[in-house]
Amino acid sequence: MSWTDLNKRQQTYLQSVYEVDQLQEANIKAMATRGRWNSTPASEWRWMPYNASGAALLHRIQDAGYRDEGTGSTFAALERRGLVICKYEPGSLGGPILFVQITKAGRKMVREALNVKAPKALPVGTLREWHWRGLCRAYVRSDQGLPYDSDLGDGFGYVSWNTCLRLRDYTVKGQERGLIREGRHNEPFGLVITDFGREYYRENWQRYHELYPEVDAPEPESVE
Repeated sequence: MSWTDLNKRQQTYLQSVYEVDQLQEANIKAMATRGRWNSTPASEWRWMPYNASGAALLHRIQDAGYRDEGTGSTFAALERRGLVICKYEPGSLGGPILFVQITKAGRKMVREALNVKAPKALPVGTLREWHWRGLCRAYVRSDQGLPYDSDLGDGFGYVSWNTCLRLRDYTVKGQERGLIREGRHNEPFGLVITDFGREYYRENWQRYHELYPEVDAPEPESVE
């Protein structure tokens, strides 16, 4: 099965589903960089409505001039080929709402057809942008620590609890090497950067600075 095995209509529908899927993924990542981590599995948030009012997928297909009574059969043809999956759910008004989700095979086909390279997987252990943002904040706060559930407004954005857990439970080759830890006796009630966290920040600052240039990460002080 290849892109050329699809007719023009099927290609347009599949490309439209792919483009909306990528927009949804970009929105999820953008929220995460602002600390609004979404724990909903991708298998759930990748569903997109088709025949709902204001649906992005509907607008894209309408703009391509392909919205008519053949929509159901087109999605069914793509589903038979394993490129999308479909489901119907009751609508608040009128008939049922069609929801569509592109499969890995569908994304792969569109990327190859459009010569779009899939995002490279980060090496094992690499912090995501929102994790790095959290570590930057912990580094700046130093021994003052990060109070629980508090946005200090220090320019590094809100640090979600899931982000804190990722930094606290960080592992290296299966060994726990927390980048932050919970405050101890006579320390701030919150999360404090560890010695390993400071070392990790200093040693990896340049790499993450290039990887996530939008994060306001201060250059670490040199250690004599």
